[in-house]
Amino acid sequence: MPLSLTIPAPPATVIINPVQPEILTPGLDLILPCWNPSGQWVESLIRNYHDLTSLMPEVPLQLILVNDGSLKNFTSQHITWLEAAIPGIMIVDNKINRGKGYAVRAGVKHARFEYQVYTDLDFPFGVRAVKQVYDSLQSGADIVAGERGEAYLRELPRKRRIITRISRAMNRFILRLKVDDAQAGLKGFNWRGKDVLLQTEIDGFLYDSEFIYKAGRRKRLQMSSVPVLCRPDIKFSAFRMKLLLRELRNYFKIIINTNIS
Repeated sequence: MPLSLTIPAPPATVIINPVQPEILTPGLDLILPCWNPSGQWVESLIRNYHDLTSLMPEVPLQLILVNDGSLKNFTSQHITWLEAAIPGIMIVDNKINRGKGYAVRAGVKHARFEYQVYTDLDFPFGVRAVKQVYDSLQSGADIVAGERGEAYLRELPRKRRIITRISRAMNRFILRLKVDDAQAGLKGFNWRGKDVLLQTEIDGFLYDSEFIYKAGRRKRLQMSSVPVLCRPDIKFSAFRMKLLLRELRNYFKIIINTNIS
């Protein structure tokens, strides 16, 4: 009598949703990644912090500053000034530069409030944009993205404007992101969005696109955007070719994950 082997069927795919924390403390964690800050950045940060607390006096606020391996203009004296001027500031000090995505995730891991917002150290869209994002989260959005319009593109140097237009087109037609301008350095989220962000893997600038892409794959997540304008005194940096090539590789990683997921 022939021997028959019974091979068990593979287990069904299980989608694990994040478990809501039992207690969500009302308030906002503001995460600011930092690398080789320039000029009088401490004075500027202190001023922006107090402007924001004046704008949102009823909201408990924790500022989480992530130093991503700065080699200049970030010393123990700077930390002393900040701790004296900003109550409860948390400083995460990465000794090695890993990239903006890595720095944001490192900061988010120290969050303790109901909502989180991250933006750039110099508050390129002003403090009111942070409040706009917070208000949208309170209205029920899981993730809120700042979106820069055509006015922003007109202010860019020609080379950077072309790169930005290409990036937006790729986001729309290849990744099919729900937010065209995924690279604006202003995002907010609740515990659901936090779970998605902490699952991103890209350490460089394109972590933003990876974040929005992964969030878009979760149908129950509510995403919204707020229009933002850059401050008139913002100076735009140039993209180095080495950086562009590295981020292009990261973009291919997202595309590959799109095709196999």
